[in-house]
Amino acid sequence: MQAPPFDFLAKTFLPVLEKMGSKVVVKLERYGFYPAGGGRFTAEIEPCQKLAPIELAERGEITQRRAVAVVANLARKIAEREIETMQHLLGWERECFEIVSTNESPGPGNVVMIEMKNGALTEVCTAFGRIGTSAEAVASEAAGEARAYLASEAVAGEHLTDQLLLPMALAGGGSFTATKISMHAHTNMEVIGKFSPIRFAVEKEEKSVRVRIN
Repeated sequence: MQAPPFDFLAKTFLPVLEKMGSKVVVKLERYGFYPAGGGRFTAEIEPCQKLAPIELAERGEITQRRAVAVVANLARKIAEREIETMQHLLGWERECFEIVSTNESPGPGNVVMIEMKNGALTEVCTAFGRIGTSAEAVASEAAGEARAYLASEAVAGEHLTDQLLLPMALAGGGSFTATKISMHAHTNMEVIGKFSPIRFAVEKEEKSVRVRIN
């Protein structure tokens, strides 16, 4: 099976940018995994005069679920074990799971991606295969993050939260709810504050954390 367009950004971050006024299209040309690298993608950016603030307070119902296991220059059995593990941990229907086997990569690699589409955006939880880590452990890592997201009421997961901070600062306003604020997100907030007058406020809620610009 040929590798499909890599749609992590296309489904998570880029639709939010489009709502804010800037259209970006990203297309994968070739996979690339550490340590060989060699991945390649193109991006078409349609700029706007100013990004508009966006409010992402309510997640809404989960309307679509999908989990993909990608193996590049590796045995398909690895992906099959990951799919079996994710299916067991998530309890989703079999049609929600897919295997992508590709040779379009300079070196070997493996990644699993779990997508959860809701009324606000699509959250994606990702885990990469690595030497010394079993397929089951990789799948469990992504599934654990997905289950934590579903148990919360947040719009954005931990890693998408990092990505939303800069466009929010450029827009000069807005807010969203997140599952948690990582040390990386705190660092992003501090760095943004060094180059702009923007200051973020973080407020703990019952099943999420609200991030807004003061």
